Amino acid sequence: MKPAEVLDALFAPLPEVLPDSDADVAFFLGEHGPQPQESADGPTYFARLMRVALHTDRRSLASVAGHQAAVRRLFPSTPDHAVVAFCVSEDKGPRPAHIHTSLTPDDTGNFTMNGTKRWGSMAPVADVRYVAASVGRNGDRNDLRMVALPSERPGITIDLEPYESWGPEFQICDLHFAEVKVQADEVLAGDAYLNAIKPFRLVEDVYNTAGSLIGLFQLGRRHGRPTQQLEPLVGLIVQAAAIAETDMASDASVVLLSEFLGRADAAWSAFWAEWTNPSADITQAWTPERGLLGVAAAARETRLDNAWSALNTTVVQD
Repeated sequence: MKPAEVLDALFAPLPEVLPDSDADVAFFLGEHGPQPQESADGPTYFARLMRVALHTDRRSLASVAGHQAAVRRLFPSTPDHAVVAFCVSEDKGPRPAHIHTSLTPDDTGNFTMNGTKRWGSMAPVADVRYVAASVGRNGDRNDLRMVALPSERPGITIDLEPYESWGPEFQICDLHFAEVKVQADEVLAGDAYLNAIKPFRLVEDVYNTAGSLIGLFQLGRRHGRPTQQLEPLVGLIVQAAAIAETDMASDASVVLLSEFLGRADAAWSAFWAEWTNPSADITQAWTPERGLLGVAAAARETRLDNAWSALNTTVVQD
């Protein structure tokens, strides 16, 4: 989105109807996400994020808006009205070496999937789950593919119990795949790590943070917060839209993203520090336990250090 388009969307009249407290997430996403006329250059995932986030009234729905737009950016062929999940992590996390869910060819040219996934964000309500699976070894590397798996496929069971405290909007589950049949055209071409797993954290950081900031901006407008609280949010949202126009894959992009996330976290904290008497309902709906950026700070620092190390190798030392 161009800056003028972002500003027009932010300062449009506030939505008159907000989602119910027990809103159906799939219905909410379907109501506000799809757009019959996208830009001539193709779908604009940040625009889709904005359409949803502008109608949110709680942090969890704003995060859902960001998560869904991020997954769609990585998988452009996703059906327009589908809710999606990105299922990578297993018992030891999302690193390629720790992914043991298997994709085995059968004698029909199709495949069979077996394995277990942890922390399947939005997987309980997803129509399509993008699942990382191993097709074997390629030298010393685990050779991974992403599979676009319809959620109703027989052989899939889910376990909601470990994540009961996360509902009801941002639902999470573990998944078990037992002899699940996979069609050949559901296996996406290319290295899953390079094409999806590695870039996902960068893309989701931008879209999820932007969704939360958009929702917070709308909350501030709706409750008449001082303009000096809102102005930093406007600048950050426009910056997020600009970052979303990059490939978000280069080391320089990592540095830019780190600067954005640092300022976004500071703006989020300042907003709540300056609003001394929000209602209990607002506090419950908008203030997370771990700040804006959650629990992945260590991973972000490692990513930033690696990016600077790579960039500094090109610097000629005196």
